Amino acid sequence: MNYYIVTTTVLNTLTKTNIKYMHHSNDGTKRIVITSDSVSTPLNTFANATALSDYTFTNNSEWVGDGTGITEDNFVIGEVIYDPNIDDI
Repeated sequence: MNYYIVTTTVLNTLTKTNIKYMHHSNDGTKRIVITSDSVSTPLNTFANATALSDYTFTNNSEWVGDGTGITEDNFVIGEVIYDPNIDDI
């Protein structure tokens, strides 16, 4: 799996069935994605789920806004969490 932060424009180029997790930033301009796709122009790339989770705790106001972050337990790989019916892309 690949762990990225991307813009909505980049997200629109990804194969939606390859997205295993997606989370909007609080302002809606960025997305955390875990995907089997390779992204050539991500805003950030992470080596693994731990690094991504740590980033969300350090930058929590951007992602959750309540002083916490997104735990690795929330990154349920193997289940398709992306639902195109609830995204505005």
